[in-house]
Amino acid sequence: MLRLLKVGVLILLFLAFLDPRWPMPGRVVYLLDFSPSARESVFALADRLPRDGIYVAFAERAVRLPSPTARRLDLGERTDLKAAFQEAEALRPSRVVLVSDGLFEPISAPFPLDAVYVPPKPHVAVELVPPPYPLYGETVGVGVVLEAPLSVEARLRVEGPAGTWERSLRVEGRKSLAYTFSLTEKAEVWAVVEGSWGRSEAQVSLQPADRGRALVLGDPALARYLEAQGFQVEEGPFRLPLEADLVAVGLGVLDLPEGAPEALRSYLRQGGGLLFTATPKGLFFGGWDRALPEDLPLKPLGRKGAALVLVMDVSGSMEGEKLSLAVAGALELVRSAAEEDYLGVVLFSSTHRVLFPPRPMTEQGKKEAESLLLSVRAGGGTVLGSAFREAVRLLQGVPVERKGILVLSDGLISDPQDPILALAEASGLEVSAMALGADADRAFLKVLAERGGGRYYQAATAQELPRLFLKEGQEVFQGEGLEGRFPVKARLHPLAQGFSPPPLSVLLPARAEPWAEVVLESDGRAVLALGERGEGRVAALATDLSRSWRGWKEAASFLGGLARYLMGGKKAMALYAYPEGKGVRVVVLGHLERPLFLSEGQEMPLVPTGPGRYEIQAPAAPGVLLDGSRRLPLAFPLPGEWTPRDGKLVLKTLAEASHGRLLALEDLGQPGSSPLPLRPYLLALALALFLLERLLEARSFARKA
Repeated sequence: MLRLLKVGVLILLFLAFLDPRWPMPGRVVYLLDFSPSARESVFALADRLPRDGIYVAFAERAVRLPSPTARRLDLGERTDLKAAFQEAEALRPSRVVLVSDGLFEPISAPFPLDAVYVPPKPHVAVELVPPPYPLYGETVGVGVVLEAPLSVEARLRVEGPAGTWERSLRVEGRKSLAYTFSLTEKAEVWAVVEGSWGRSEAQVSLQPADRGRALVLGDPALARYLEAQGFQVEEGPFRLPLEADLVAVGLGVLDLPEGAPEALRSYLRQGGGLLFTATPKGLFFGGWDRALPEDLPLKPLGRKGAALVLVMDVSGSMEGEKLSLAVAGALELVRSAAEEDYLGVVLFSSTHRVLFPPRPMTEQGKKEAESLLLSVRAGGGTVLGSAFREAVRLLQGVPVERKGILVLSDGLISDPQDPILALAEASGLEVSAMALGADADRAFLKVLAERGGGRYYQAATAQELPRLFLKEGQEVFQGEGLEGRFPVKARLHPLAQGFSPPPLSVLLPARAEPWAEVVLESDGRAVLALGERGEGRVAALATDLSRSWRGWKEAASFLGGLARYLMGGKKAMALYAYPEGKGVRVVVLGHLERPLFLSEGQEMPLVPTGPGRYEIQAPAAPGVLLDGSRRLPLAFPLPGEWTPRDGKLVLKTLAEASHGRLLALEDLGQPGSSPLPLRPYLLALALALFLLERLLEARSFARKA
């Protein structure tokens, strides 16, 4: 007997370790999807649902139903699965069954979940997505986003400033269209989609966020085009700081104040927009390919090159500031020369010295020339004749057609002047002269320039020398323009889409730099090229707008689009938003100061993640982007009630992740169970047998005693 009791205790302990459970009748909670996409299918199978279950209907809210056939149409227009799970969990169910079309973002179930799939209602939802930062006069596009979980025929009508769209189409999944128009005032856009399934509609208001500010220098034709596009146009003067969104340059380097090239380079690199046009004073004629060689997207094509020898006075009177500024001017000549140009320097005082003969101004040639110029020292008299004859001799073997000499002096020439004048007249070279200060031999230098067919410059102070040297270089190392009729071909570029520019009347032969993108071309020559430098955008147009495109009706629209693109680095923004986790990842690209995202009364700073790039994880709700005084409502297409998904796969994944399964309709009547844990009872019985065994063993021992 005692042995049997011991065996029984061991068996009971082993069973308790296995933790067996006894099936008992349980509570089954049915979650019925009453959202607009699913409720009709759920209503249709209500009679097939068991009467002994507990029913919870949900959409945006969740409520308990008295019976499976009860109807609720007041629970909202979207699907909130979290609310349904919370309501079910409070009922302490033994089993939960979700009846839905699966058109929602899945979340983890806090309990084992079975699911039943029902097909969604045929429907097309429409949403209008406005541009994030529309400018005054801009051709904007309002996104028309159609979503249908099932393939369905629909009729779309869109109304707004561009008139009425009407079209019939089949929608399956997501389809996006663009309704475009010119924004010059507050605008309303309506969209209506109708079909056998019913009707859906959307509306959006647009207010111009700002008018682009353009500073136009020396190109009245461009100024009129931009004014027609709604820009605030100011036609000079050039002054610092540059506060415009776009600076258009139709003047030359020397037509602007000293330091203008450096200011424009800094403006561009910090996010500004630059446009160079080929007026008679602009682009290559204005020397911008030399003043901003790294930032101009076009370079002259087929330039023949020129040669210039600088004959520079280094007598004792030039010592100090005069010589320093003369050298600075000579360095401007070096910088303004192209690779096909030749430059040489001959120094004169009591005797002459060839600092370096005419050589191509390649990168290496420029470096060597700059180094030699910085080594120049002053001293001695003012003897010009031998230096001038040497300059003429040096130019004889240079393989270019245009050749010139520039003579600089600040004193009286001490040697005979007539032989110099005769040689200048007979040499066939362009001879220019520059008089520095009140003591210069102005009369002789002026006659020298007249007899030599060049230009005469007079510098009252040494500070004027660098710009005068640059002006002479601009005259000698100039580009060439062509007149005629030049057909234009548009490349595959968003700025040229929908435009067919007519032929040009004038064209500067040009090629695009490797970093630039060609938008328009003519017989292999670049007409319009653009690119990014630093945080800004720059473009060059190789034609004169006062003579080309005067009869082209779309010229203003094309140039307005170009201007808005260029100012985009400083003014406009690009917005991207996509679901991530329980919210939305917002990415903003643009030139911002201290951007904040305001949503549901909470301000959240955007985090800089790169140059001109800011990001934030935001709640899935509309918000406003705050940046200084700007307030930009952010509307983005989030997954909605009718967002196409594989609902059956969503339900299967959700159920299996919670250790449930996807059921067929015939499985709905299976009773629920609430398993009873047997471990406590087995342990109690094992304890009782153990005590009984101990009691019997004690009695047996007492009898034997």
